[in-house]
Amino acid sequence: MTPPNADRRDERRSSRRLVLALLAAAVALGAVPLILLDMTAGNAGTHPRQQLYGFMRRPPLRVGGYSLPAVASDGASHPITFRASARSLLLVYFGYTYCPDICPTTLANLGAALNKLPATQRSRISFAMVTVDPHRDTPVVLNAYLRHFLPRALALRTTNWSALKRVEHVFDASSTIGPRRPGGGYEVTHTAEIYAVDDSGTVREEWVFGVTPSELASDFRWLLGRLQTGTLNDSHSPERTS
Repeated sequence: MTPPNADRRDERRSSRRLVLALLAAAVALGAVPLILLDMTAGNAGTHPRQQLYGFMRRPPLRVGGYSLPAVASDGASHPITFRASARSLLLVYFGYTYCPDICPTTLANLGAALNKLPATQRSRISFAMVTVDPHRDTPVVLNAYLRHFLPRALALRTTNWSALKRVEHVFDASSTIGPRRPGGGYEVTHTAEIYAVDDSGTVREEWVFGVTPSELASDFRWLLGRLQTGTLNDSHSPERTS
């Protein structure tokens, strides 16, 4: 059931406030597009500069020791560890289906970005959304919502609040659920970043809300190329620039 319009308007205002706060924090932390000089062995020169539109942390986040249930529409579930397949990427996002603007925009941009990649690269990227609103995001609702944007998406859901908060913590993410209003709705806030996890369970790059499909596709190509050649490691992960 869709919440009353008043609730939607309140959530939209809250989402915009959160985006502004996240962007301000990103600027303060130097989370701006990165410019890399890509060196090739045996070549005395440098390639044209590679621009990354997300940011990388040093030290990077390590999330491969944690998991959450992936749920099917019929309620069946199995644990998903936050670790990609070999030489692949697992994209992780924390959101909820009643989100009025940030989540649908992010998922639509992700779908458009993946469509810009050749099939061989698309097959090396998987996506999982962790719902921060499991009360309304039932397995049926969550799977139907994700299929609209990304047919192969994994729907991660737990009603164990401690387990959810533990996973949010290792991703340096957060969410809050506000008190219920008279009409039955409530306000939800959440971190609006996309996390790219490699096959070692390490977060290699993050993108804040507002990154475009073309920018995402460019970064995906770079990350997949580095993974393919085995040259994506901590020593190659640049610090945030100011």
